[in-house]
Amino acid sequence: MVLGVYGLVGIVNLVAALFFKESIRKLSKACLMPALLVFYIVGVGQIQFLVIAALVFSWAGDVLLIQKEKPTFFRLGLAAFLLSHVLYAIAFVALAGSVNVLALVVSAVVAVPLGIAMLRLINPDAAMKIPVTAYAVVIILMSMAALQLMLVRPGFPGVQVYVASLVYIFSDALMAYLLFHRQAKYFNVITMIPYIVAQGGLITGLVLGSWA
Repeated sequence: MVLGVYGLVGIVNLVAALFFKESIRKLSKACLMPALLVFYIVGVGQIQFLVIAALVFSWAGDVLLIQKEKPTFFRLGLAAFLLSHVLYAIAFVALAGSVNVLALVVSAVVAVPLGIAMLRLINPDAAMKIPVTAYAVVIILMSMAALQLMLVRPGFPGVQVYVASLVYIFSDALMAYLLFHRQAKYFNVITMIPYIVAQGGLITGLVLGSWA
């Protein structure tokens, strides 16, 4: 039921963005992570405070990026999401409890060209090159940690967490590309769809897994 609230808030946000109802869009965006946080606390077997902290920083990022056109707010929002990914990654490794060395090596080898490709696609301006590079590295590491969780804890929840982490990479790469190249008319709709799916997928997988 609580997950349904998250879905409903997400739909309200997308509809408001589609029809350019800015006050509703901004308010609903600020309500997304609180709804997901309640779902996690109510639904998971054993609460991981790292996950709660990750959601809190994601909420801070959402709120700050409401004013993404202002450089200071954009940088602070980027920093908040970077910390969120770090916390997710640590939580996934802690929940996995062990490491699949082969998968770690293979994913690290794949991560290098993937990161380079992302940066070339996004091609940020000189002032943002270092922050965007750091962010790309961290979100890829988060996905690598999700892969470890999936392999060590086989089953649908682990697969869901990993797939959601890939959707998250796509979501952030898409947003960055549109920001630095051309901002589409329906930017807020296009970028929020994968973001809502990614965050919901991560937390739903963790709730379904309820790994101790």
